[in-house]
Amino acid sequence: MENHLKFLVSFVVAACLTACQGVSFHTNLTPDYVVNSYEASKVVEYSAEEVYNHDSQMIGDVSASYCQTLNTPAPSYSRVVDALKYKVQRLGGNGIVIMECSKENPFATCEARLECRALAYEVNFS
Repeated sequence: MENHLKFLVSFVVAACLTACQGVSFHTNLTPDYVVNSYEASKVVEYSAEEVYNHDSQMIGDVSASYCQTLNTPAPSYSRVVDALKYKVQRLGGNGIVIMECSKENPFATCEARLECRALAYEVNFS
């Protein structure tokens, strides 16, 4: 009886291990997207008044836009702001002040277009 139990357990384990053979997963999370999202998360969004209450220095301006074409999602504010934050981080900044966003509909080959401009800051927290 004990040999039958070992055989049954071995068979179940082998079946489980081979059942997943050939299974693949597809996602839109590319390595670049994950890295960009992580880098953007390091940048804090401030209002113009808030950034002046900190020891901060403006290091430049950035802009980002998103164009909706056929079969693509509508422009989202959060995606454009994440792109701005990533650009700020690449400049060496850790703070951002969104100056303006404009939504144009339609624009050239875009069904809808969202563009934002912001100021990049290096904020000293110490």
